[in-house]
Amino acid sequence: MPKTTLTLTETMAKTLKIYTVQSKGNLHAQSQVVEEALLEFFTKHGVKIEG
Repeated sequence: MPKTTLTLTETMAKTLKIYTVQSKGNLHAQSQVVEEALLEFFTKHGVKIEG
């Protein structure tokens, strides 16, 4: 899988970590959480996801 680097505010990074642990049980699933969030965002805004 391709890798992407993101720069987040301290508050957003902390929120991502907390949510990831609470919903997935560990921090290793951060990429999965971000991908799910992007999918939801793109779908909501009518952006076609290229295969």
